[in-house]
Amino acid sequence: MLAGLLFVAAAPGFAGGAIPDNRVTITDATVSPTTPTAGAPTTIDATVRLSAGSSSAATLERVEVVDENGDRLGTATDLGSLSPGETLSVPVTVTFQERGTREVTVRATVSDDDGERTTVSRPLSIAVESGAPQIETDVDGLVEGVDSAAAVTLSNPTTASLRDITVAFVDVDGEQTRQTVPTLAAGAVQTLNFSLDPQSDGVRDLTAEVTYTTAAGSRATETVTRSVSVEPLREDVGVRVGRATTDQQPAGGDVGGVGGIAGALGGGSTLQSSDGDDAGQRGGPASVTVTNFGNAAIEDVVLVPRLSNGSVATDVGRTAVADSIAPGSSAGVTVDLSAVDSSALRFTATYEIDGERGETTQRYDLERPTGAVSVTGLSLSIEDERLQLSGNLGNVGDGEVSGVVIGVGEGSYAAPAYPGRDQFLGTVGSSEFAPFELTARVDTANVTSVPIEIRYTTAGERRTTTVEVAAPVSDDGSDGGVLAGNAVAAVAVGVWLLVTAPLVAFSSGRYR
Repeated sequence: MLAGLLFVAAAPGFAGGAIPDNRVTITDATVSPTTPTAGAPTTIDATVRLSAGSSSAATLERVEVVDENGDRLGTATDLGSLSPGETLSVPVTVTFQERGTREVTVRATVSDDDGERTTVSRPLSIAVESGAPQIETDVDGLVEGVDSAAAVTLSNPTTASLRDITVAFVDVDGEQTRQTVPTLAAGAVQTLNFSLDPQSDGVRDLTAEVTYTTAAGSRATETVTRSVSVEPLREDVGVRVGRATTDQQPAGGDVGGVGGIAGALGGGSTLQSSDGDDAGQRGGPASVTVTNFGNAAIEDVVLVPRLSNGSVATDVGRTAVADSIAPGSSAGVTVDLSAVDSSALRFTATYEIDGERGETTQRYDLERPTGAVSVTGLSLSIEDERLQLSGNLGNVGDGEVSGVVIGVGEGSYAAPAYPGRDQFLGTVGSSEFAPFELTARVDTANVTSVPIEIRYTTAGERRTTTVEVAAPVSDDGSDGGVLAGNAVAAVAVGVWLLVTAPLVAFSSGRYR
């Protein structure tokens, strides 16, 4: 009989006290949640049973949970009475402040009608996980000297809300280096966006600090440090121009990935459609695509169409392309060219990067009929330092020239003179000509050539061409007389102008 009583007292969950006939046991102890987290409430549900063989009822005074050192973690009291054979489930709430395996003991104390107390216990091993939020950082693609996108994703693995969360990147500049979250519910996930501006390139450590209030009301801080590679700024913007398809409408921006453009063309600052059918469409719309091949976003992207002389094509006007184009992305607009008379346009995309304006330009040929001028049949005579020039201005191009003004230019030893300083010839059609007569004052002792300036408009562009005409000499080598030599000399001058003047004209600069 004595051996049996000793066995009951020593076995887990059985009574050990002055009233062995109460036969009190803790039959079970469960933990909720199954995997507790540090700082969050954990419920231990203890099941207490009074054996049916007990001689009387018992009062369940308290159920408590103590740690390895005997310190009380949680207690439930005033639980009522147990009749013989009755079972009572008692929840006790505790909080573990640190992660790890915790060895705890569940104790139940009962008393009988005589006030005699009996305490039974049951050991319990609990694995406590971290109560801190889980932190994931996305800091790839940082670029030196410009704001680059970064992100932090927070997850709450606990069964209680985390409050007053502050996430901050330390020791790095940027437009947005700090974010706050009022509450992160149990099991919730939230991604925060940041804008970081590292001031040097190369490999460096980047640290994010997360400070929060636990479910128990205490403040805690978690840090995550990653080694990241910061790239030097690379600016590379391309412009592609082509004929718009039927489903493209004018002046509509569309931002998208580089896709086939980068794959087919491999980057570069100017992109031109290689399809010959894209040109020559008078009045048809053009599709313009701006692509960011660099590693930093470009902002405030505007398309400016210009004529070949550099002036803005007001008939088309400026077009906003996109507020921002991310690296590896593109944006496109369709522009109406029906009012453009020019034979070519230069589409310039202007943008801002790293606080400075940049631009890139692509030429787009419209294949407008274009005129070209040539001086032929030129005759010259000089008398008393006055040079008389007469001839024909021919149009050897396939388009008309209009607003034609021909005159003597200012030279080192030649200048326009009354009455034929210049002459307005008006419009000269393709393969047509117009006669002219000009007068110049020359220094016969030094003059070697006389400049003739021709100003005209063709294909919507105002152009200026200068022809240098070899000056004649007088019969006696001084003032007076007619064109030197004989008719052969005059023919030679005419032939030189017929062959050479068009070449000079085509190589001369356009009017600006």
